[in-house]
Amino acid sequence: MRRIEIKDDDAEAALAYLCGKAEIDSFFFYKFNVDEEIRLTNFFWADSTARMDYACFRDALAFDTTYRTNAYKKPLVVLVGVNHHHQTVVFGSALLIDESVGTYEWVLETFLIAMMNRKPISVVTDGDKAMRKAIKKVLPHACHRLCSWHLQRNAFTNVHIKDFTSIFARCMFMRGSAEEFEKVWHQMVENLGFNENRWVTEIYGKRKRWAEAYLHGKFFAGMRSTQRCESMNAYLNRFLKIRLRLYEFVQQFDRAILRIQQNEAKADFESNNSSLVLSTKLSILENHAVTVYTKESFLKFREEMKNAELFFVVGFVSDVSMRAYTLSKFRHPNLKWEVQFSPNIVTLKCSCMMYESIGIPCCHMVVVMKVEHLEEIPKSCILKKWTKLAKMHSRSSPENQMDNDMDWFVRYGSLSSMCNKLSYYASDTSSSFLEAKNEIENLTVRMEELYNSNLKGKKVTGDGATIRNQVRDPNIVKTKGNPGKVATNFQKGR
Repeated sequence: MRRIEIKDDDAEAALAYLCGKAEIDSFFFYKFNVDEEIRLTNFFWADSTARMDYACFRDALAFDTTYRTNAYKKPLVVLVGVNHHHQTVVFGSALLIDESVGTYEWVLETFLIAMMNRKPISVVTDGDKAMRKAIKKVLPHACHRLCSWHLQRNAFTNVHIKDFTSIFARCMFMRGSAEEFEKVWHQMVENLGFNENRWVTEIYGKRKRWAEAYLHGKFFAGMRSTQRCESMNAYLNRFLKIRLRLYEFVQQFDRAILRIQQNEAKADFESNNSSLVLSTKLSILENHAVTVYTKESFLKFREEMKNAELFFVVGFVSDVSMRAYTLSKFRHPNLKWEVQFSPNIVTLKCSCMMYESIGIPCCHMVVVMKVEHLEEIPKSCILKKWTKLAKMHSRSSPENQMDNDMDWFVRYGSLSSMCNKLSYYASDTSSSFLEAKNEIENLTVRMEELYNSNLKGKKVTGDGATIRNQVRDPNIVKTKGNPGKVATNFQKGR
């Protein structure tokens, strides 16, 4: 049966499958290239749901490479982000010929083409040199963060001193200023005698890409590591076997992504149809947060409301346009935070910069909300990404054609979501099914006439190829990743 399915060769069958998806999903995107022998080298794909998710949640991007997912040992790159339920969403995927700088540049450039050249604010990777160089060239303005988990593992591997990993982690996550970090770091290096340690010197040179003191205020949607990528790789391994042919691979990958999208639909239903129990004395403010935020976002904000009990005002300065509150913490009198409140435009800004980093108002802001008797969270302190309306499209006049295209596929995603709800109710009985079927057929004819009157090309094929020859199967590649079992001459003992 497998031979019959891939009678036109494996690469041709996989590309035919993607082409078939493009016929069904009119906003499906795929792109590939071939070598001199017309063998498939790299190919990238993203469906309409992934592209719509990127339009809504494109601020923070993470990507990593996983191995042993297909018969050709082609590395799989999955580009992910965080949605309004704090779940991992897939923006796009690619199978690569190697892990060189040029290949990663091709992935990122193709990704930007698929996403209307909308660039992310921040990127998280494991620190691979080829990835870093590609990001620097293709996404020069994105804030690049190195994975904290990989750094701690490297610290344990390279520095064989007891408790150094925990000491390094404290330096990495300390929330002080850059000057305070420098003081703590140099003191640590001097005390442990690391002035000549090569790894410590190298990692210090990269401190602006991993130290919290340098990164606070940069928005990463709560991501400090590539853990979401690692979790995604572990999840995909349940569907992707080691020796899958490409045709089988793309099918199994689709099954895996469909399950992830169903999890988002379930979280949407719970947020919109469940009532959370209010548990703080600030019931008016808490109730407003319930109506605005998704369930997971609300729980994070409520934790800040509870932490606000530990803080109190120790200083106050006021002028015509701004009031500045100085806060201290119970049993930590030496620690100070400053919150600026502008009553005219109702904005809050805290020196801890948690809102700028994560998008959730901090406990210090909640203290000032209490002092100012605010019954609602100011609109300036509500990040749309974490709200129930994160995927609602607010129509605005586009500035250029790119914005117009972005509006187009956000509308496409909204209609797709509405049709899913219609299908659920219409499939309940035979009569409702027939009525919906007839109405959809009539409406489809009308919409097709409108579409044809304003036709736009949307097809994407191989790199610049209008008529392509038959694409041959790729060669088996050598990767940097897990080599699997290594043959040895030693016999395993019983």
